[in-house]
Amino acid sequence: MKRLLSLCLPLIAACLAAPASAQDSLPASCQPKVAGVALALAGEANQAQLQCDVDRAAVFGKRSEAIFGPVLNPLVEIVDTLPSPSGAAYVYAVSDVQGTMILDARSVPADLSAPGKTPVCRLRTLVPDAVASQVSQTQLQTASPLVPGYAERMEVIVNPDGSHSSVLMLDSHDVVTTLQTADGERHFSRHIRQTDRVAKLNELIIGVANVSDGWTCDTP
Repeated sequence: MKRLLSLCLPLIAACLAAPASAQDSLPASCQPKVAGVALALAGEANQAQLQCDVDRAAVFGKRSEAIFGPVLNPLVEIVDTLPSPSGAAYVYAVSDVQGTMILDARSVPADLSAPGKTPVCRLRTLVPDAVASQVSQTQLQTASPLVPGYAERMEVIVNPDGSHSSVLMLDSHDVVTTLQTADGERHFSRHIRQTDRVAKLNELIIGVANVSDGWTCDTP
């Protein structure tokens, strides 16, 4: 029962994290279904939360395509669903262009109720060889069904005495990744502080964008 509760809590927390005024704008898969959550099996709860996160990320992905156009056949697409202080949501896509991996990163307004207040920015840059190698390795590793699509929002804490404890991460800073794995397309949802192979790939790709000086922006 405790395990079931720990798996269901992230889904409940995600529903409650959004302000009441934003509930109507949430994808249908994210609308609160308290009775369903309470009765769901652990696997069903995780799958429901994954679908909600994927649908939330798709909103920003489609917005990015509408502003900048689509990225053709991305190997990896990453959406950081938590808006930045400037009100921007970030979408990152890595594609293979004639044998070279290219990162196409975009920032788009997270909230369209105040148009013109958030700059839209874009970066196109080469992916360093070490990161490109990690992309290829992760494509192979994540084909296994043993790699979960939705990772439990638990953080392992090292206590002063050297022991470990797990703490539920209630803040909803979710990063959604779509990967073309060796066995087809898969979706993953990770908290920004998680550290498995999917989260590490997210960190590497986002890190390339963060240190690049090649961003161009249209300011309001």
